[in-house]
Amino acid sequence: MPRSLKSIALAFVRPALDALVFGRHLPWPLRWRLLALQPIVFLTNSLAVGPYLFRRPYTVIHIPLGPERSLRALLFRHASGTGTGRNGLRPLHVDCHAGGFVGGVPEASVPFCSLLAAETGAVVVALSYRLAPVHPFPAAIDDVDAALAWLRRHAAEELGADPTLMTVSGASAGGNLVLAASQGIPSDEFAIRAAVTFYAPVDLRPRPEDKPRPAAFPKRDPMSFMQLLYDSYAAPSREKDLDNPRLSPCLAREETLPERMLLVVAAVDILVQEQLTFVERVRREREDKRKPGGSVEAVYVEEAFHGWLEGELAISTPCHKRLADIDTVPNAVIPVEKKMQMWEKGLELIKQTHAQHGFAWKKVY
Repeated sequence: MPRSLKSIALAFVRPALDALVFGRHLPWPLRWRLLALQPIVFLTNSLAVGPYLFRRPYTVIHIPLGPERSLRALLFRHASGTGTGRNGLRPLHVDCHAGGFVGGVPEASVPFCSLLAAETGAVVVALSYRLAPVHPFPAAIDDVDAALAWLRRHAAEELGADPTLMTVSGASAGGNLVLAASQGIPSDEFAIRAAVTFYAPVDLRPRPEDKPRPAAFPKRDPMSFMQLLYDSYAAPSREKDLDNPRLSPCLAREETLPERMLLVVAAVDILVQEQLTFVERVRREREDKRKPGGSVEAVYVEEAFHGWLEGELAISTPCHKRLADIDTVPNAVIPVEKKMQMWEKGLELIKQTHAQHGFAWKKVY
């Protein structure tokens, strides 16, 4: 079986495999929750991967992490356009998918990543990473750090992308990982220039059940029994790594974070307070230091819930010419205009960052 096909096939049955084979050392409360998660993962992965079985806006690459292991990733490079940048290179953008650290595939990020490649001219790499509970912290962030290290060395020659002009994005767990990745950058030359996150858990010190519920949060959560599983990335290391910004990026020093950050905050989510507190803290520290050129913004989206930019995909044009061509959560639940507005804000931040660093892109329709 080809390596790429094997990787995606395993992703569809990963919870069951982890419960019955790879995670036999895990306590039973985690293993039976993995089995309960299996049909959900199969459904969500089918919705994410299904639209691209026969026509893809990306190519699959494998980033080597060692002599016997590689990381599956999706590569987006929009051909219809012209750009001017350093040494003829395009900007580099890295995305990490959602999934609560226990599931998900990079195909879930295809709508946003393909649009970003088309609208900004960036070379986009959507990463996979190891999943809890078999692989708790720091496995996922170690994978992301290793992938970024490979990109710093090889992106220019192999992908035509500039590793000194890197931006990132991520939803949910992916948002945590791309912010945490700023802690592994070796020098200012390779600093992450901008980050766009959607409902990112930035503080993993409290357990999910201990996080404050906003007023709009449902009184009863039918998925609350899964909280133990969703906490399985952080829980084994919580005491030892309580102050580690690679686990909780809200603890990162201001100067180590991207110059520009946009956090899209869903109102109906237990992650509201930690995201708003994080943004306010970074903004205040930068104002105190009077640092020019950057921006830190939280956009609070009323009536939006965790995962509202994910779900079923209805793609009306294969080339993804417009953001309106892509639907996610049904419009009867969240109007498409609200989804478009948030994605466009993210795209605009990336464009501004590129312009600040001397890259201009002209899209050809």
